Amino acid sequence: MILFPNNIIIGFSEKKDGPMKFSLRNREKFFKKLGVDKNLIIRAGLIHGSRAVLVSKKETGQIIKKTDGLITNEKNLFLTITTADCLPIFICDPKKEIIGLIHGGWRSLAGDILKKAIDKMINNFKSNPAQILIGIGPGISQCHFEVKKDLVQKLCDRIIFAPKVILRKDNKIFLDLKELVKLRLMKLGIKERNIEISPECTFCLKNKYFSYRREKPGKIKTMLAIIGQK
Repeated sequence: MILFPNNIIIGFSEKKDGPMKFSLRNREKFFKKLGVDKNLIIRAGLIHGSRAVLVSKKETGQIIKKTDGLITNEKNLFLTITTADCLPIFICDPKKEIIGLIHGGWRSLAGDILKKAIDKMINNFKSNPAQILIGIGPGISQCHFEVKKDLVQKLCDRIIFAPKVILRKDNKIFLDLKELVKLRLMKLGIKERNIEISPECTFCLKNKYFSYRREKPGKIKTMLAIIGQK
């Protein structure tokens, strides 16, 4: 992410790194490639919910259960999630030296995990939303994210009325999750210039990324997202 300062380490694995959800070996190889100590990792135990929690070095090596967002103000601590179409959302407040990582699937977004995470940064560290930087990593793009009408209602009614994120084509509805996240963040006080969005679609780039919607595997294969600060 170009916006993030040099002391922030960000990584997002690719297909060539192997599936990450169930393979400790693949994860450790990826950490080594990034120069990250495998013993300084905290994992979110994803349930597609809206819970974001503060973590510290006392949780090092743990999986934080029933959690889709992690936030810390500690250095040399690395937060991780896995994704396979959902958005990895990287957060950094360079002034307060806070980082966060959110698993941005539609259920988490419908539960307003973005607001809960930003509120924790404000309430616990006095973050100023105008100074927070956001990186939205590779995920499924609108061209392949077909949804039902009831899902559009859940997301757009509960988060923000955003007709521009909806595309109707051939009697189908397609949702732009990346744009939806951007608009919600801006509503929370994040500056548009401080939001960086990857154009890469996990569904389209079949040789580069795993995609749940494309592959519909019996045993899901995922990428791994990681953030830490030196």
